Amino acid sequence: MYRPEPFKFKYDTEAIPLRECIQSILGVDDIEQIHTLKKYDFFERSKDQGTTWHEKYYQSFDSAFYPLYLTLLEYIQKEFGYEDELIYQKIPTFRVQLGDGNIAVGEWHKDKTYNHGSSEVNFWLPFVDTNDTNTIHMESKEDLGDYKPYNVDYGEVLVFDGANLMHGNVENTSGKTRVSIDFRLVDPKKFTPSTEGSINMNTTFDVGGYFEVKGPSSGQ
Repeated sequence: MYRPEPFKFKYDTEAIPLRECIQSILGVDDIEQIHTLKKYDFFERSKDQGTTWHEKYYQSFDSAFYPLYLTLLEYIQKEFGYEDELIYQKIPTFRVQLGDGNIAVGEWHKDKTYNHGSSEVNFWLPFVDTNDTNTIHMESKEDLGDYKPYNVDYGEVLVFDGANLMHGNVENTSGKTRVSIDFRLVDPKKFTPSTEGSINMNTTFDVGGYFEVKGPSSGQ
């Protein structure tokens, strides 16, 4: 599953209509313009999960989004050859980078700074086509410092080593809000449970907490 540098792959948005689901959850017709509906101060780390859009997503996750998420995980299992078992982040983290000059994550970071394990692999997928100012910026190798935007379109997934690569975002001056999710998968053979907790979900990095186990893929 792990690759030394960030890379992208595609999924079928008609079979897995994530954007339509998110727009229904948020109650909007155009997620790229939600910054026009409600104003927020420039996000700090402690407040970047505090919008009404985040609240709606997490409240509706189990009933509205989880089934599609499992379908996506099924596809990833086949794509990467992990058809027997896969350890996955139970609830993908929801991000909003408002199009009026805001950011989505309050500080540049490596995930290991927040107690994440080095065996985790990050999957990042937006529900819009991103541009240089509303996408994720990242170095290609740890401590190389060659930061650049990784533009990802709807229907694409960016895979990267978030535990060890410094990443973040710049002010979104594009006038288009970026809404996305990110989650982490772990090869069961490399998984090491931890009693450390997630700063967002306040759950331990263990199966039954931050992570769950997905059983065998249904096959081809």
